[in-house]
Amino acid sequence: MYKATEKANELSKMADAKEYELRRTQEALENASSELMRAKDDYSRLMVESQSLQRNLDGQLTEKSDLQRQAEGEDARNRDLTSQVFERENRLRNTDDQLMVSRKEQDNLRFSNNNMMERNSDLKAEIDAVQSHCNVLGGQNRDLNVELERFVQTDEQIRATLNRRDRVMDLRTKTETEIHRSAVDVERASPVRRR
Repeated sequence: MYKATEKANELSKMADAKEYELRRTQEALENASSELMRAKDDYSRLMVESQSLQRNLDGQLTEKSDLQRQAEGEDARNRDLTSQVFERENRLRNTDDQLMVSRKEQDNLRFSNNNMMERNSDLKAEIDAVQSHCNVLGGQNRDLNVELERFVQTDEQIRATLNRRDRVMDLRTKTETEIHRSAVDVERASPVRRR
């Protein structure tokens, strides 16, 4: 019986230990269940946050993609603008060079124009002098024309006189020829003279 009592005590101790262990396991299970519930709640909350973050990330990726496209567009525009600035600077330099050449040509033309104005003034003075000389020559020409008219009239009178003299001489020659022919005809026809 002693053994049975000992055994019962032992079993009782074992049962107590098992019960204690069961209680501890039950507490651990309850703790684990509440921890699991908290973990599920955390998981649900984290899933919502994750979805929200994913949406934010997608939005930010879309925005980044848009910004990248915009940046590429800006880069292309900057390259285009840089090219335009370079081209306009070249055109500006060319225009400045042409302006310098035009100014030099303008200065040369102004200098040439001043020289021509001086020369023109000298030529005007010469023209005035020549005009004055022409007026003098015109007066002399008129006087010479009057004198030439007189000379022509005198010449015509002399020629008319000479023509009369020539006519008189012609008439005299004809008359003498006629007289001579008449005399020859008379001599041929005269009987007295034939004897």
